[in-house]
Amino acid sequence: MLKLKNNHIKDTQSSQIVSWGHWFTLFNIFVVISLGSQYLIIADWPRTFMGRFYAIISAIGHFSFLTFITYLILLFPLSFFIHSARWHRILATIIATLGIALLLVDIDIFSHFRMHLNLSIWQLFTAQNATFLSSAFIIIPFILLIEILFALWSWKKLRSLNKRKRYAKPVVVIFILCFVFSHLIHIWADANFYRPITMQRSSLPLSYPLTARHFLERYGFMPENDYRTRVSQEGNPFAIAIEYPLARLSYDEKQATQNILMIVIDGWNSRLLNDNMPWLNEFAKENLKFTDHYSASNQTNINKFSLFYGLDPNYYNSILAGHKPSVLFDAINYRHYNLGMFSYDGFDEPLYRYALLSNFSIPPAKKMTNKQVTDNWMAWHDEQNKLENHAPLFSLVQYSLGVKHKNIPLKELETEAKKLDQYLESLIAYLRLTNTYENTVIVITGTNDITIKEAKKTAIRNDDINYSRELLNVPLIISWPNKEPAQITRLTSQTDIMRTLMQDVLYVNTSPHLYNQGENLFNSKPRQWIVAGNEKEIAALYNDKTIVLDGFGRSKIYDINNTLQKEEKISLPIFLQIVTANRRFMVVSN
Repeated sequence: MLKLKNNHIKDTQSSQIVSWGHWFTLFNIFVVISLGSQYLIIADWPRTFMGRFYAIISAIGHFSFLTFITYLILLFPLSFFIHSARWHRILATIIATLGIALLLVDIDIFSHFRMHLNLSIWQLFTAQNATFLSSAFIIIPFILLIEILFALWSWKKLRSLNKRKRYAKPVVVIFILCFVFSHLIHIWADANFYRPITMQRSSLPLSYPLTARHFLERYGFMPENDYRTRVSQEGNPFAIAIEYPLARLSYDEKQATQNILMIVIDGWNSRLLNDNMPWLNEFAKENLKFTDHYSASNQTNINKFSLFYGLDPNYYNSILAGHKPSVLFDAINYRHYNLGMFSYDGFDEPLYRYALLSNFSIPPAKKMTNKQVTDNWMAWHDEQNKLENHAPLFSLVQYSLGVKHKNIPLKELETEAKKLDQYLESLIAYLRLTNTYENTVIVITGTNDITIKEAKKTAIRNDDINYSRELLNVPLIISWPNKEPAQITRLTSQTDIMRTLMQDVLYVNTSPHLYNQGENLFNSKPRQWIVAGNEKEIAALYNDKTIVLDGFGRSKIYDINNTLQKEEKISLPIFLQIVTANRRFMVVSN
């Protein structure tokens, strides 16, 4: 007997399944958009109308696109292979529930750490039972129940729903327009450095908004290299917003009377101090010498940022883009200090011109020798001493050991260090001659972006990111009135200097945790780790290892000799400790 297959019935069944899938997807688009709107609350809400408009349409367009793509990839092909409507609904319900569950987990992670769910974070949290994610999993049965109820109801009402397609079409058009226009607006914002929009780049999961810089430069819509110049001057436009400080500063009634002299030496390390600067080495023995002191980065500008702001290097772009001055200078102004600023490069770095000293009128940059810097400081100090009842003095003096090229002969570097030693001797001698030494807190530190190759008799400037202890270790010498000479072996960081001055010289009452991430240099409590890093990574320096985390939560662990430990994994408590400390000033929901 010849049996004929009724393809018409199967085609009708597949057509109904596809039609039902559209309605099921539309329902889940609304669910996902409703849940995803929490990202707009967690992330910093833009202050401009355009920023808010973009935030809303990007969320609508992005989550509708993600939901539809999930349907298109997973469910739509099954419509032609699984002809059982019941099994298709079961699979659709499971997929939708799992997708929403992942979204809820990501929302929870983002609210705590400003990171999105990825394989590294998933493995870390699931392997070590992260309890804070339990709230996300508790709601999953309710999501599953809602999905089942809608799946059953929509299948029974499919014919009635299909008669109302005309109402759904405008909604779908709105989703498409939101998706398209959000990307077009982001292209415009990226090209024009419009931060209320660009700072939202990482707010939504799996979001990769379009940019067209190379296209615009190629066809003359943007000046070539203009974007890169602006990034170097004003920070990355994608940098997230931060709140700094977390509260207004309050002050003790006690008057600040001690002078402050900060001396920063670029291209400096302990080897040059011990072997080529005899006077300064002796001066260190007569005062406070911190032997286990580390810079926050081997990049000069990033290290100076942490020195004056007391913040992790991760915040550099956010501070630069927001043109935020340091609260150190707020306190100095409040205490009515007279300021004197002297640098070998005329403070030409963007950190000074666009953030730290943005409230001051800075003359055009002018290169100077270390001798000229010293002479200019003495001339300024002499003018201040001639004033009657002059205010206390804050002065910043920046020297350089001349490592501005990739390679420099070691003998030349050593000669520069010996000369600088003489300039520093004359500078301190001047303070003693003018009877101001006994009332001046002197901080001498530096940045170390060089590696000395003894065999080749050269010094190499490091352009790569490196967290080796040898490279990050920099001298710190402090002359503090009425403090006994000491060699301090406690682990200290550049972020500590600003906090110490704020508390012990400027008498700021505000809790240091509201404006600083370091510790007081004279705090004797044991310290587990100090921070280093760059704009994209954070490095925690422990006594026996270094843990490096990137912005996606991926970790690398190095031993004390800076050798990568491929088999060692970060523990959840340490991850939470590092990330929580690092995210303190980022604008997130509690």
